[in-house]
Amino acid sequence: MHRQHLPITALPAWSKLNDVNFLDISVQDLGSEKGYGLVTSRALSSKDVFDVPTLLIVPHDLILGAEAVEEHAKVDAHFKQLLEAFGGKSTRGDVMLFLLMQITITSHADEKTVGLSNPWTEYVKMLPDVIPVPTMWSEEERMLLVGTSLETAVAAKMASLLREYEVLREVTVDIPWCKRCWWDNDSFQLRDWLLLDAWYRSRCLELPNAGESMIPCVDMVNHSSKPNSYYEPKSEGVALLLRPDVKLSIGAEITISYGTSKSEAEMLFSYGFIDERSIEKGLTLTLEPFEDDPLGKAKAAAFAKPPIVRIEDEEGGFQWYSPFLYLMCLNEEDGLEFRVLQQTDGSRSQLKVFWQESDVTEATDDFESLISDHELKDVFKLRAVALLQDRIRQQLERLYESEDMLQSLAGTGLVAPQSQGSALQLRESETAILEKTFAVIDMQKNTLLESETVLRYLGSMDDEERPEQQESNATNDEDDFS
Repeated sequence: MHRQHLPITALPAWSKLNDVNFLDISVQDLGSEKGYGLVTSRALSSKDVFDVPTLLIVPHDLILGAEAVEEHAKVDAHFKQLLEAFGGKSTRGDVMLFLLMQITITSHADEKTVGLSNPWTEYVKMLPDVIPVPTMWSEEERMLLVGTSLETAVAAKMASLLREYEVLREVTVDIPWCKRCWWDNDSFQLRDWLLLDAWYRSRCLELPNAGESMIPCVDMVNHSSKPNSYYEPKSEGVALLLRPDVKLSIGAEITISYGTSKSEAEMLFSYGFIDERSIEKGLTLTLEPFEDDPLGKAKAAAFAKPPIVRIEDEEGGFQWYSPFLYLMCLNEEDGLEFRVLQQTDGSRSQLKVFWQESDVTEATDDFESLISDHELKDVFKLRAVALLQDRIRQQLERLYESEDMLQSLAGTGLVAPQSQGSALQLRESETAILEKTFAVIDMQKNTLLESETVLRYLGSMDDEERPEQQESNATNDEDDFS
């Protein structure tokens, strides 16, 4: 969609008009990698002071969240119509519709009857056209993610955004102003929807009692693993404050933390960069029930959370967490049962989960604890670690096998240097994490294989039924990823 633009030099006038107070800081271009950011206009210090310096104050009425969307729909009939047609599903979706409305207004300035202008109508003109998140990468650039934990995450996100765009078109194509402004000339493209999503994910912040919100000007503060400022609600709005015991020279960059527990993949997915100085290491892998598991579909349906395994670095060693994995490795003969119960009024049926005859429908994410008292608990744990080791082996093989493709794309001009650098950094980090975790799990498996319970259990099984035999059948070589 063709939208009007304003240079960042227009921000001071916009801020003054909308009562945004910059105090001893200003917006500056920090280069191609960082873009615009906030820097000090004079030396600042929060050492040995009673009140830490306030850097920026944004009034309440400029904060874009669920409440602001609801209030704007009361005064803008066109936006209300759009919200009724496609909104109400999430704060994210409603804010994206609001931003879409502002772009539509700026793109059709000659049509005074489309939408109702507000401060955000002008502010979006200063937002960038490109956010370096993977959903805005080219197809060739996204190929660099093959084998990483972002491969499936980005593919799923792209599919979700495409569905949203198609449904939005379907429900608005017969609304006269939408048809005229968006669909008659195909001016509203999928890439516009991708940009709106990227704006939201990369710029929204979490506010106490208000939830996810976009805060103009505060959303220009860059991230640091060692931030020198923070934001918090105040009576007059949202304030950006200097952290205690900080001393900054003139021209120093103001930074905040985008989160202390986000992995490199999560940072790249949401913000389009990886913090090289972050000590947070880890990744998330997806899990799927076995195709030949007769209870597979029931397990997936009953499990309330995403079926994933989370690998995290704790005190120098990698640990894994996966509630679904314990459910995944249990069978009917172990004591797992699913029942479909009809409601007393006959209105609908409900899937119930039973373990050892006890109803555990509300505890499907706690099977690690549920099996802890079972006489075969070590057998169940052995199954879990064997499954996880095989999942990690698959992921590593995909990383290794995609190296040739990666080399063929490098230097072709089909991928931007920033995208290539981020992808290579992610690949290198996740390969190291997976190799180290594979070794940790191998030790866990060997320890379990020495358990008396496991030895007795394996002694009663045929060779083909043994977990270690099944694992050797899954691969013809003895790959060592340690």
